[in-house]
Amino acid sequence: MTLPDIPHLFAYALAGGGIGAFVLLPWSRSIPLDLHRAWAFDHQNYQPLLTQTAQLPLSKATRIAIIIGAALMCLGMALALGASLDTAALCMLLLGWLLLTVINLRHELLPDRIMLALLWLGLLYRALTGPASDYVLGAASGYLAPWLVTAIVRSKTGRDIVGYGDLKAFAVAGAWFGWAALPTLYATFLITVLLMMGVFALRGAH
Repeated sequence: MTLPDIPHLFAYALAGGGIGAFVLLPWSRSIPLDLHRAWAFDHQNYQPLLTQTAQLPLSKATRIAIIIGAALMCLGMALALGASLDTAALCMLLLGWLLLTVINLRHELLPDRIMLALLWLGLLYRALTGPASDYVLGAASGYLAPWLVTAIVRSKTGRDIVGYGDLKAFAVAGAWFGWAALPTLYATFLITVLLMMGVFALRGAH
């Protein structure tokens, strides 16, 4: 595999950092606040959470982490795949996941406006670059398989074991990587959840 030259690597890193600074930073604050305002408008008892959230600015460390993370993601993709359309598309996916991660950590939200955009971008990209049937199947099964398991568990216990944001995240992954990648993604998700539960148990947190 031919790696891109230094100017290409610099361009990818600069583009990622620029997108992080001028797109991801504002969106990581404005998107969740827009959602909180909409919920507060529909449900008056949601107003206190809106007030608290509006008073949570992005820390300097978070801003630096977003910019550096975006630059390193694009640089890493360029090093791994070279300068190509595939690299640019996957950089877009990774930057979207970075934005979702920041919002989820700060607000415990996975906004539909980002999730659905990544889903349709993935399907359109795969349709433009070759047969997309594996990826359409991946998007559908990525959502429906854990949804079915969750529905069965809910019928027995009354509890949801996977949130709807997670279901949409699996659909996005299936749209970009195909149905064959889903078992690995499910296993990674399960292991991560179990590790997090262990950490919280050790810390005595809920």
